[in-house]
Amino acid sequence: MERFAVIGLGRFGSRLAKNLAASGAEVIAIDRDRRIVEELRDQVTLAIAMDATDEQALKIQGIDQVDCAVVGVGHNFEANALATVLLKSMRVKRVISRSGNDMQAQILRRIGADSVVSPEDEAADRWAHRLMAPFVIDHQEIAENYALIQMAVPESWQSKTLAELDLRRKHKVTVVAIRRRLQTSSESGVDSYEERIVDVPLPSSRLTSEDTLVIAGFNDDLAKLPR
Repeated sequence: MERFAVIGLGRFGSRLAKNLAASGAEVIAIDRDRRIVEELRDQVTLAIAMDATDEQALKIQGIDQVDCAVVGVGHNFEANALATVLLKSMRVKRVISRSGNDMQAQILRRIGADSVVSPEDEAADRWAHRLMAPFVIDHQEIAENYALIQMAVPESWQSKTLAELDLRRKHKVTVVAIRRRLQTSSESGVDSYEERIVDVPLPSSRLTSEDTLVIAGFNDDLAKLPR
């Protein structure tokens, strides 16, 4: 089981901590505000009201043993930077820090943050893609101008195999996975549905109107896919 520390429990930090815990991870949530900590206590492994710039206190709580620490402090950049430096000096395997602007991001990278997250920018980017390409269910940038998207199967692709579509040659994109909705029957005879992932789609995989495709490619090529 992976162990995470989430420092700073504002809207971003609290949601991240709860989602990680709900996914089965061990989560230590930290904030100076005791009220926020109490609200989160039953939803994570451990919730602590403490100063995250206190190295000794962090070590007592075992923060130096986590697999990843996320510094989500958004309103106090000095505390954010100090916590980042402390975590790196404690040799935490991976430290991800939140930035409010490009200058903060540059500083955090220079002082050792392994990754920098800008929630507002990323949310705005995702919504821009959704508004410009409403046929896309989800858009996740994984490198500069290269993304992973989820989209329903266009009508012109339905009932065809991946070999017949030849998407790599015709559209310069790759189908990474297929989310497939399958009908099942219970002992009571009531039909229900469950979703399964075809994680290694084959050339012979035939697409249906119920499928959702996970596709990787450059943004310009993804934008040209049929609706």
